Amino acid sequence: MAAGQEHGRIVVGVDGSAAAREALAWAYRHAARTGDALHLVTTYEVSGGSNPYSGSYAYAPDARIAAHLTEAEARWREDKHLMAQERAEGMLADLVRDVRADAADVVATGGRVVVTTEAIAGARPAQALLECSRRADLLVVGSRGLGGFKGLLLGSVSQQCVQHAHCPVVVVRTD
Repeated sequence: MAAGQEHGRIVVGVDGSAAAREALAWAYRHAARTGDALHLVTTYEVSGGSNPYSGSYAYAPDARIAAHLTEAEARWREDKHLMAQERAEGMLADLVRDVRADAADVVATGGRVVVTTEAIAGARPAQALLECSRRADLLVVGSRGLGGFKGLLLGSVSQQCVQHAHCPVVVVRTD
């Protein structure tokens, strides 16, 4: 815990998977007991999809048409980004609502938990969590359970966090 702070900060990596939900449920109950704040982090990609402005349209010989197409493409890309961001933020809001409902017994006994969320565009999940771990007292992630030789070859977000985080890490395994 940082000097001068009464309570700590727990960063939880979430991606909407069952493993991430288990990790969040564990972290929420832990935070309710300790008074720590939760900071949920997810990353998202702006899906490429087919660009209606690519190809021959982008090479219009008329400068005005080319400028119009360039502006339209920029608006299209911005709309795609906003939709992806809204999906990520919606997923975070749904998770917070669900975990609060599931932990109603903890809240009923006085364990109010402050939760903040962050959706990061274009970042690799492990890198984003490792950066967030610099300002955390605990990092909580789920495990998808690759295990064995495959897990050693492929690596995983949880393995990278355990090896490189700037704070203690809890990996919550599902049953």
